Amino acid sequence: MKALIEFAQSKFTDLSPSVQLKLADQFKSIHIRTDRMFAVLMLLQWVGGIAMALIVSPHTWIGAKSELHPHVAMAVFGGFVLASMPIALAIFHPGRTTTRMVIACSQVMFSSLLIHLSGGRIETHFHIFGSLAFLAAYRDVRVLAPATLIVAVDHLIRGVWWPESVFGIATASEWRWLEHAAWVVFEDIFLLIVILQSQREMVDLAQHTDRLEQGELQLKRAITAAEHANRTKSKFLANMSHEIRTPLNGILGFTEVLMRDRLSISDDESDEYLHTIRRSGQHLLALINDVLDISKIEADQLQVENIAYSPHQIISETISVLRVAATEKGIGLDYRWESTIPSTIETDPYRLKQLLLNLVGNAIKFTDQGSVVVVARIESAAENPELVVEVRDTGIGIAQEKLDAIFQPFVQADDTVTRKYGGTGLGLAISKRIAEALGGSLTAQSIVGQGSTFIVRVATGDLTSVGDYAPAVHLPGGDIRQQITPSCDLNGLSVLVVDDGDTNRKLIRLLLERNGAKVRQAENGQVAIDMAIQTSFDVILMDMQMPVLDGYSATSRLRDAGFQGPIIALTAHAMKGDREKCERAGCTGYLSKPIDADELYQAICIAITDGKCTAETPSSSAAVPQITGEPIRSLLPTSDAEIREIVSEFLDTFDSKSVAMQQAWESGDLEALAQLAHWLKGAAGTVGFGCFTNPAAELELNARDGEVANISAPLQEIKELKQRLVL
Repeated sequence: MKALIEFAQSKFTDLSPSVQLKLADQFKSIHIRTDRMFAVLMLLQWVGGIAMALIVSPHTWIGAKSELHPHVAMAVFGGFVLASMPIALAIFHPGRTTTRMVIACSQVMFSSLLIHLSGGRIETHFHIFGSLAFLAAYRDVRVLAPATLIVAVDHLIRGVWWPESVFGIATASEWRWLEHAAWVVFEDIFLLIVILQSQREMVDLAQHTDRLEQGELQLKRAITAAEHANRTKSKFLANMSHEIRTPLNGILGFTEVLMRDRLSISDDESDEYLHTIRRSGQHLLALINDVLDISKIEADQLQVENIAYSPHQIISETISVLRVAATEKGIGLDYRWESTIPSTIETDPYRLKQLLLNLVGNAIKFTDQGSVVVVARIESAAENPELVVEVRDTGIGIAQEKLDAIFQPFVQADDTVTRKYGGTGLGLAISKRIAEALGGSLTAQSIVGQGSTFIVRVATGDLTSVGDYAPAVHLPGGDIRQQITPSCDLNGLSVLVVDDGDTNRKLIRLLLERNGAKVRQAENGQVAIDMAIQTSFDVILMDMQMPVLDGYSATSRLRDAGFQGPIIALTAHAMKGDREKCERAGCTGYLSKPIDADELYQAICIAITDGKCTAETPSSSAAVPQITGEPIRSLLPTSDAEIREIVSEFLDTFDSKSVAMQQAWESGDLEALAQLAHWLKGAAGTVGFGCFTNPAAELELNARDGEVANISAPLQEIKELKQRLVL
């Protein structure tokens, strides 16, 4: 019996989880239904037992007097005991194994009670067979074991000590119980066969249902994918229609003008029209090439060759071709190497250049302010060396959830992008396939509103016998600030820079003196007042948070002392109301740290022209998104020796300040920690490490508010960023 039970249970362990779940649901439904059936049956058997006792032997005679027979009382109370527990479990705990076992035991004990009440009549023995048949309705072979055991034990005990109660005679053979038990086991064998067959049918039904559901699910997915593909194709056709019609309109329109008005237009106009037609034709040809390329790629017909070619030449030619487009948009375009340059690599120069043209062209298209920088290096750490090219821009950026989708054909990050910038959505899909065909990959990282970095990896072949290439001297600038020029004339302007940060003072002095201003410096408000009383300054740049005497008090005292010139506040506080607070103290201008050079020039220009300056809006100084784990460099042009020295001094100061930060944190000195964070928030961004501004601001805010639980995260971020700083 035990072996059969284990066999029956082991059959389900090989089934899939979804099929097992369906089987479990079916068994639970069957068990609950059968429990309820037995609850009703128990009640009927109880009533039936009482009726049998009343019919068979209602009274017993004691001499001439008769009394109620004890069988009646046994039927009432014994039946109640046997029926009450199963009924209660069927009502309150249906479907449980315990409930089934109790019902099985009670059911065969009811058989014993009925046999006893009938005086061991053979007809009531058939109740046992009926009970076992009903128990088989559970489809659970385990319920037969206790039922069979109870029948055998009951017949054995009563057959020995009270045979007339079970066999109806007082001289039954002592082995007769074994005969009855054998008949019960005989029935059990048939019931086991029926139960196992029923279980197999249930398994087949569950598997069939599961296959139908899986098929339905796959069908729904296929329909959804087909609908999505259809929408994407339709959108692509609409984009292509627009992209093709635009150059076609130029070609057809200007051709018609040339044919119709050839005698009335000037030679210059004629040349301009012909150039427009040529550019439109080239644009149209590029579109057709893209469509042909994606067709080849989707048909697995893209073929590449491997020849020795200079990677430096490929990159420099790409930059050269696209520099005009960058210049027309007013953004910077530069490149640099961060490793030795192999003279040649084994690759397909045509496809690699096509790939870079796509990426750099996209970067220029989606960058309205800032610059595009191409950074290349050879990575030889892996078994096969790779050429890694990063294309960094300060453009509109891409949402994280769109980064994977942009490499799929006919897909662009956003419909608004399509409407504003045009394009077919094929460029990045083609670029990714080309990178993979060249033995590498193409990935992207991006921050919306700050820019994107596309990383290309291509195999280079064996470089052990390849010499290095020495390019002409190229002084790469910072990633963004290629040109820092004032928006008005500062020649001869006398400026007092008041700031307790030595790095800030030096950098501001350098920026102003480079453009003709005469600069003097003060490290706190009291020194500034003393200097302003003795010397006349055209402009004072006043840090608002300093030791000894802060900028608010110093400004108020200078105004009280009769200083009429412009005082421009420099502050790392950029919250709502800070500007008004500075103005109430007497400041006429306001600059938030980190200081941007263009904003500084514009603020001075406005101050010395009494607001009549018409300087252009400063360019964005948004930080280039830094790649996780990659070195972080200053955004300032560190090729300039003086700026490089200032950045170097900042890094040295940062080392000591970082130690102080950790000590303040460990000692619980939140005030000191807030001051150090305040310093970092202004100083780091000023020297071109804007990535520290946000974590430093968060650290300062939490330290001042006493939010100890929120301090460790920005502090750890600052530590991790600091480890990646390089000059």
